[in-house]
Amino acid sequence: MEVLRGEAESRGPRAEARTARHRTLVARVLERGRVGSHRTGSGEGGEVADAIRQALAQSRIHQPLRGLPHLPAPEAAPAELPPLSCPEIAALTADGARELLAGLHRQRGALDLQWTLARVAVFNSRGVRRRAEVTSAALQVRMSRLPGGGRAAAASRTLAGLAAAELLETAQQRHATGDAGELPAAPVAALLSGEAAIELVALLNRTALAASAYSDGTSFLREHLGVQVFDRGITIRDDATDPRGLPFPFDLEGTVKKPVDLVLAGTAKTPALDQRQAAQLGLPPTGHSISGNDARAENLFLLPGPESEEELLARADGGIWIGWLDAVAPIEPRRVRFLAHARGVRRIREGRLAEALPDCLWDDSLLRCLSETPRVGSRLARRLGRDGVLGGICAPPVLLSAHGLSPAPRP
Repeated sequence: MEVLRGEAESRGPRAEARTARHRTLVARVLERGRVGSHRTGSGEGGEVADAIRQALAQSRIHQPLRGLPHLPAPEAAPAELPPLSCPEIAALTADGARELLAGLHRQRGALDLQWTLARVAVFNSRGVRRRAEVTSAALQVRMSRLPGGGRAAAASRTLAGLAAAELLETAQQRHATGDAGELPAAPVAALLSGEAAIELVALLNRTALAASAYSDGTSFLREHLGVQVFDRGITIRDDATDPRGLPFPFDLEGTVKKPVDLVLAGTAKTPALDQRQAAQLGLPPTGHSISGNDARAENLFLLPGPESEEELLARADGGIWIGWLDAVAPIEPRRVRFLAHARGVRRIREGRLAEALPDCLWDDSLLRCLSETPRVGSRLARRLGRDGVLGGICAPPVLLSAHGLSPAPRP
């Protein structure tokens, strides 16, 4: 994998930007059921040969895996996807990014732009050959760090897909001025923006749906596969073929990506698994290799429901709006209990966003708040995944009952 990354930020009339390039090669060896791997930052011939020797040496000290050999064999070609590479992003430079943000910037607020151009190739000795060139970009708008400050974010494979002008307008609409009111007593109806809901899906992904969490027993899925754990309105699907997200055609073992329901109508179906993890755990592989010692869904969707944000605001009347979640940390993984910093909080009155409320700490459990008849909106927000290459997470606004809210300490 070869990646060029860029970052640009604007806090006023001037913008700062930077770029960096890096290369990663992972060699994985399977010998008589034993697996070894080695990572290097070079693609030169001598370094590749050394990486293979190192992986071979590691394989010889490991115990054989049970189950079928984990190297994928050639299969049907990946599904046809919309273009994965945007010429505008591929040609974007630090100077070009500064000009782009200067054209968007208004007197107030801050803009952050990230962009990536990546070339990914996967080969193995059974004849699998996969290549892809992809681009991605993410834009975040923040009007203020004060309570009630409006934020909005978007991600796309193309610059046009960011819909920057619309994003600026959304952040402005979410922004409140004036003194903050008093936070209502919990539990309270809380409408989460799509960006905030994404953070909860990301938490669920790493603490419950990842192969490592399932394997070490910290995931609630370990004891609840096939059990309804959430409301039936909750379906979490990994789908790298859905153009509404950030598609990608294969995983890092070369397995062709297909839609996989990890949670279907509230029922836990499977963790994310690569071929090696599946062999160890005795479960079917799901095509989610991210290399190394883990497998993780990279193209997650909390599937949308039928209601618009306006309809959800009407249902949440008297409750609160949470525009953003920062520092979402797991506390008790088996219950997916978390602590998060809720920002951009506002009161909802007569179906509209009203006065600003203090930023707050939110201590709650996803097993609780996603099982007590949540309402899921219709419009998806998108966020890049951890590497900005393989995909991202999409989620709509979610209305739920929030417990454990308390005013955040002032800095």
